[in-house]
Amino acid sequence: MMSRASGRHWCILTAVCTLMWGVYFIYDLPASLSISLQAHLGLSDSKYAYLVSALYTAYAAPNSILPFFSGPLVQRFGEKFALLLTLTSVVLGQLVFVFAVHIRFQSGMILGRFLLGLGAEIMGVLGTEVTTRWFRDKRLSLALAMNLASWRLGSVTNSILVPRLAKVHGVVAAGWMGTVLALGVSILSATYLMSIKDSVSSVTGDHGGEGEVEERERDIGIPASFSKYPWIFWQLGLICMLGYGSINTFTNSAQRFLAFTFYGGDQRAAGSATSIPYILSSVLVPPLGLLLDLPLFNHYPAALIITSLLMFLAHLIFLISPGIGPIPPLCLLGIAYALFGVAFWTSLTRCLIFVGKTRSAAKHRGILQDAPEGCYGTVDSDDANQDTDDSENHQEVITFGFGVNTSLMNMATGAVPILLAGAENFAGYAGLEMVFLALAGLGCLASVQLAWMWNGV
Repeated sequence: MMSRASGRHWCILTAVCTLMWGVYFIYDLPASLSISLQAHLGLSDSKYAYLVSALYTAYAAPNSILPFFSGPLVQRFGEKFALLLTLTSVVLGQLVFVFAVHIRFQSGMILGRFLLGLGAEIMGVLGTEVTTRWFRDKRLSLALAMNLASWRLGSVTNSILVPRLAKVHGVVAAGWMGTVLALGVSILSATYLMSIKDSVSSVTGDHGGEGEVEERERDIGIPASFSKYPWIFWQLGLICMLGYGSINTFTNSAQRFLAFTFYGGDQRAAGSATSIPYILSSVLVPPLGLLLDLPLFNHYPAALIITSLLMFLAHLIFLISPGIGPIPPLCLLGIAYALFGVAFWTSLTRCLIFVGKTRSAAKHRGILQDAPEGCYGTVDSDDANQDTDDSENHQEVITFGFGVNTSLMNMATGAVPILLAGAENFAGYAGLEMVFLALAGLGCLASVQLAWMWNGV
């Protein structure tokens, strides 16, 4: 039975949400500065397109590998140390980036985005693991949905606020003001999480004897064998790459595309329009999380198929029917983004919990004993150790699984902008839409395959 979340649970969730709000506000800063940044740097359209792709690729490059090691990092040093380390990387990277913008140093901008990427996505993995641990039997779907909504709100706030600041105060001042706001929120949230006992774990493995500690240290480099994960996990990884390869890169060019196609070069109007999908997804994510938690609607592969179809339809309208205007396809994208986020991360969490339970059952098969007849049973030391091992096993599986998918997501986020830049230079904005159509079509096929595999999870 689902237990009731206390006020402390909601405080922890709020801190995680505001932490990630700040990170995703920073993430979309190059896209929201857009034409203002291009004019500040004095670059041609083609050179600026490649600079934007380089900035997002530099962010994504370390995250194609590092989140894979988030599990061993947490196991070895604890979540508090990992959170402090990643926060330091985020703060340093963003300060380097905004200072490089100030002095018009493109290589410094790329370096700053690289340092930002070193910490940001691992921080996201930690936040998701904390949310899952605190809300495992306390409205997990809603908690994950609210976490996802905070990411979207970071992008929304950025796309609305930063273009206005750039227009009034200039691109340099807008960059500094956005940086101070986002970093301030993230630092306060991380400080709160690290100050509250048990909000994040410290070094794991304090229990047990020296032999157990040595055994954990020997295994800490490989938290789980790839062969331990079923094919459905890797199918979800493919869907993650196709889905977020489109979602995370749309903002790279959306403002320029909308300004050119629909708004006569008005970047402020285009920036407001760009925020529509993220505003909608932020609003729709919590109710969709509750809806998909109901037995009648919790077939996640079907939701992922619908998501891909909505994205395909939206980009098809952009390509062949621009006379309809930008609002209808942007609304379709907003619905699709919300549904994809809820369906994907909830299905991944369900898959990882299933894997953790399966591994625990295999590990402890034959250990559990029934209480003597006429007794309620007690928890002896072996039972307590088993419960602790099960908890650590579940944390290991969930952290590793989220880390792998975060790595895959960032591989796609790093590769797709390069493809988009080439397509734009070859075929203009129509080339961009062709890439997004291809990603949506492949995502639909992958989701159909997932539906066929979705049994017993």
